[in-house]
Amino acid sequence: MTDSAGSAPRDGTPAAPREVRAPPAQPGRVAATTGPGGPRQAGWAAGERGAAVVELLVVMLTLLVPLVYVMVVMADVQRALLATSSAAREAGRVYVTGADRVDAERRAGVAYREVLATYGMRAGDPGTGMRLRVGCPAEAGSGCARGFGPGAEVEVEVTYRVPVARVPFLGAVAGPGVTVGATHHTRVDRYRGLGG
Repeated sequence: MTDSAGSAPRDGTPAAPREVRAPPAQPGRVAATTGPGGPRQAGWAAGERGAAVVELLVVMLTLLVPLVYVMVVMADVQRALLATSSAAREAGRVYVTGADRVDAERRAGVAYREVLATYGMRAGDPGTGMRLRVGCPAEAGSGCARGFGPGAEVEVEVTYRVPVARVPFLGAVAGPGVTVGATHHTRVDRYRGLGG
């Protein structure tokens, strides 16, 4: 490039044109360009390459880890809901088919434990339990005595505590939890003959 507008010498003679050179290009940089919005930087220094990937990883981990954690807890809650509902229903069903009250309670307990085991849960876990409430309503008749017999009403309530605090590769640890439960109402058939 030449600079034709140079300054005039003091004696009044026109100045000779002189050449102005652009500074040498730096490695890893691209010269600034001018666009409609004004000057802008068209490239980055070599030391800044990959910064977007690192930022993306940080943001993804910040969002993804809690999201996966919540999904795992919600899946456990859903599994517990299915398990408690199935356990209550099955315990009630086998209770009303028992030969006597002792047999019915034993069979209901076995059904409760087996159904929870099917869903990968243990009946002995903290916050886990089954409660049977039985009674003879007035319309049950004389065959129903001490909460068992034709027409007896049975209510089975099953609860399970889903732990929320987890450690990767170790599983649940002591801490807060969500208790879920299910209740099943059933009745011994009024016209059923019981063994005896």
